[in-house]
This record gives sequence, structure tokens and C-alpha cells, in this order.
Amino acid sequence: MEALRLKDMDPDEDTSDWRAFEAKEFREFWEYLYPKSFGKFEDNTHIPNMLYTDKKSSGGTAHPIRTLQVFTVKVAGLQDGVHWPLEVFGVVAARDCLDHNRNVIFQRERDNCQMIHKENPYLTLTGPSRAIVVVDPVWFEVALKVKGATESEDKELSYHVDPYYISGSMNSYVFNRVRTSRLSTMELTLGDMVHSVEATISVKVVGGEWPQGFRGVFTATTASIDEEKIELLGFGDDKLPVAADGSIQLSRSVVSVEDDGQLRVCVMARHLVDRSVRRASGVLAAKTSSRSYANLEVFSCKMEVTVAWSLLPYWPHYRDMPCPSI
Repeated sequence: MEALRLKDMDPDEDTSDWRAFEAKEFREFWEYLYPKSFGKFEDNTHIPNMLYTDKKSSGGTAHPIRTLQVFTVKVAGLQDGVHWPLEVFGVVAARDCLDHNRNVIFQRERDNCQMIHKENPYLTLTGPSRAIVVVDPVWFEVALKVKGATESEDKELSYHVDPYYISGSMNSYVFNRVRTSRLSTMELTLGDMVHSVEATISVKVVGGEWPQGFRGVFTATTASIDEEKIELLGFGDDKLPVAADGSIQLSRSVVSVEDDGQLRVCVMARHLVDRSVRRASGVLAAKTSSRSYANLEVFSCKMEVTVAWSLLPYWPHYRDMPCPSI
């Protein structure tokens, strides 16, 4: 972070939480360098997913490229001053070189906290909204708070930024980033995905109903890293969240897959009483564009999986450029 310093350190500035101090410095650096091209620090990425599912990039500027897969974000430990369970709110996001804006992985407002227990200390992720491209460093931004009895009693659970640089590996692999701040230790489990394309997953009920008395989990895995699952949706009761048109309201939908790899989409149903399990899965070969389809069936509930494939841009995308010109 030394290169990000814009001014000499203020001797009166609080540096007791060094990672929080670095995060503040990063924000100063960002607001000095990027506002004219990329808007406000809090802005979310405006580059959509499925950018080249139905059209080609102009000038051949999109290719299979190195990306980052986000598997889990975990509160791995607590320091003195906070105790389980936690009511957590705030944001976890990635910033890549395409627009330097937030590609949100987790976001909750204070009035919609996630309750996290020691037995299951994972955040329920909702992103990324598009694939995370690794060209220049990717910056992970964590700004989480614990809700107190009043707003003035809220505590800063974790506030830090963490860069990830191109590894140079020829093969995809899993790694963990563990960072300890004043009140907590956060652990991100990530995948470095080589020569990858973006896959946007949707699932629709096309017949029957979800079985009564069964909770469910939808997951995705890639053939190269099949030991790590990406949870697309988990629901603890027997109420599958379905829109009027039958579309299942997944928590996450965008993953990365090697261009010569495979994507497996799986559903597991577990009975709430006797714990019996029923599974179904579909395997789809990666493409660089267009869509693929698979069918899942759990008892009488028939579901169709659609995966929209897209190449990824690797040039910065400024606010005054329309997306089709990338």
C-alpha cells in the first residue's frame, strides 16, 4: 500500500487497526484517481453480465481470460469485544480494471442484517453480478459492521482492502485469503480460473411442485475444481422462491468456467424430519457464446437449467463509453 500514499502520515491519525487505515488510504487514492472516469467510490459496476452471449465483440476485444471465482466469505474468528451470534451488515465487493467500481459479492443494509452463528459463520453471497477479470490487480473491499442495540453502538467488524495479482499459474486452483483486523478474522475462499468464460445460470420450474417438507440447496461446480461448491440458493424450509413465471429466484447466478471445461449444476433436497436426501444434476460443456440447457427433476418437480455463456472484455470501460463499444 505504500504506493497508494497521497500524503505523509498524520501523526494524530488512528492507526491502531492497520488494515482499516489501509482501507481509508485506498479510498483516498481511488477518489483522487478515478472519479472523472468511473463515477463515485460507492458506485456498482455498470458493465452487465451476458455481454457477448448474443453478439460478437467489436474488433475482437473479448476473449477467454483469467478470472476469479468467489466460493465463500467466512467470519473465521472473533477478537475481544464481539460475540456470537452476529447481526452483520455492510458490503464485500471486488474491483477489477474494467471499471474500478464495486462488483458486489455481499451487501446488506442495517435494517436487513444477516444473523451469523459460530456453527455456520458464512455470509450469504449474492454476487458477483458479472465475472471478475484479472488483468491488473483485483482489489477486494470488505466493509462490514455488527449491529448494536442502537446505531451508535454498531461496531466495525472488518474494514480492509486486499489486492490479488496475476499468479501466472497455467492451471486453475483454489486459495484462501485470511485477514485479521481489530475485531475479527475474515477468510475468503477463491478460485483462480485460467482461460475462462462467464456463465450466467437460471433455473425455472416447468412442471410439478417442490416437495413438501424438504429444504433445498442449488449449487454449481466446475470440472477442474469440483471439491468447491458455489451455492446459488439455499432455503431452510420447504418454500422454494419462485416467481409467477416459474423462475427460481437464485441468490447467485454468475460463475466462471474454463473455456474447455464443464459446469455442473446440482440441486439437493433434504427432508426436514427424517433427513432423507434426493439429488439431481446436469453437466454442461462450456461455450464462448449462446446458451446451453439441462433438466433437473426432484420427485414431481421438473426444472430447466439455462446457462448463458459469454466472453469477457479486458480493456477498461469508461463511463462515457456505451457498453456495445467495448
